[in-house]
Amino acid sequence: MSVDRRDNFHFVRLLAASAVLFSHQFAFERLPEPLVLKYQTLGGFGVLVFFAISGFLVAQSWERDPNLLRFAQRRLLRIWPGMICTILLCGLVLGPIVTTVPVSQYFADPTTHRFFGGLVFMIQPFLPGVFPDSLVAGVPNGVLWTIPLELRCYLYLSIFGMLGILRYRWIVLGGLLAVSVFYYGIYGAEARFDQTYQHWYELQYATFFFSGACIYYFRDAWNTRTRKLALFVAASIVGVVLAKQGHELIAAFVMVPTLTILFGTESFPVLRDFDRFGDLSFGIYIYAFPIQQTIVWLMPGAGILVHLAIAVPLTLVLAYASWHLVEKLALQYKPRTPRSLSVSAPVQGLGETLAVIRKANAGVYQRVTKGTGQQSRAW
Repeated sequence: MSVDRRDNFHFVRLLAASAVLFSHQFAFERLPEPLVLKYQTLGGFGVLVFFAISGFLVAQSWERDPNLLRFAQRRLLRIWPGMICTILLCGLVLGPIVTTVPVSQYFADPTTHRFFGGLVFMIQPFLPGVFPDSLVAGVPNGVLWTIPLELRCYLYLSIFGMLGILRYRWIVLGGLLAVSVFYYGIYGAEARFDQTYQHWYELQYATFFFSGACIYYFRDAWNTRTRKLALFVAASIVGVVLAKQGHELIAAFVMVPTLTILFGTESFPVLRDFDRFGDLSFGIYIYAFPIQQTIVWLMPGAGILVHLAIAVPLTLVLAYASWHLVEKLALQYKPRTPRSLSVSAPVQGLGETLAVIRKANAGVYQRVTKGTGQQSRAW
């Protein structure tokens, strides 16, 4: 199965990006962020959704064209142009406007120089004198730290692909289970969740990413409406049971990738048309934070509803501009998949493989028997 372009993924990504925006607004107002689970804010939950979807779609991209150079070009062209723009806008435009230090000192400060290391994914989020009264003081854009994690997941997957490991899906699944047992069990991520982001936090995002990848590699096991529904219900039940027993982080690991991808691969009316204005989710993700910071800085006493009412449309406008003026244009330079690879699209498994062979053989049989008076038969 290849993922239909008219699926629900655009809607899900927009929902996840909006969750990050909404959740962060509470932090800017010095209010507790909404919790989806005991261990995860609404914004953090949205990021986990992004990683699960990414694992599923990037695994598909590698399988369609397992070439390291073309794979890297596609991934960079999707992320890098938008990221370059937001870093330049934050560092060269927003920072000098809102900083409390002289502009000459601002540009001479080593902190500013390190901030521009984000142009090559060396994220250092601080700028001198920026938003000093904010709960996240000195940070013009606090979401960029997740992008190097995403890139490293791409790197790991491509390394496994070059080594031939991705051809053996049970090995991939075994590796994911081994890492998950270590992180959620032996390491005890739930019991030491406050320390997770200082030590092994990357493993959490990697497990969600490779869960999405494994769901793709085992797509022949669930690629019917009945099996999807059964898996959706089973994952929900297991997740609820784990959550009730106090294992909410493990429940999220079980439910989020599975439910997200099962829902995303469906094609529902209205939801499948959320890309009509472009793929705005990445733009929302990378521009919401600086817009929200600036609005709270300009109108500190206006309140959360007013701040949201201004931040949401401004973010959508900037995300729209980012897609049509930067991201979409950059994607025109994506390398094409060689014709020999694009013709032989990946199939689900033994059942679909036999169906393809039978169809091809039936075509040959019909050509051979044409004009002989023999009646063709379906194989």
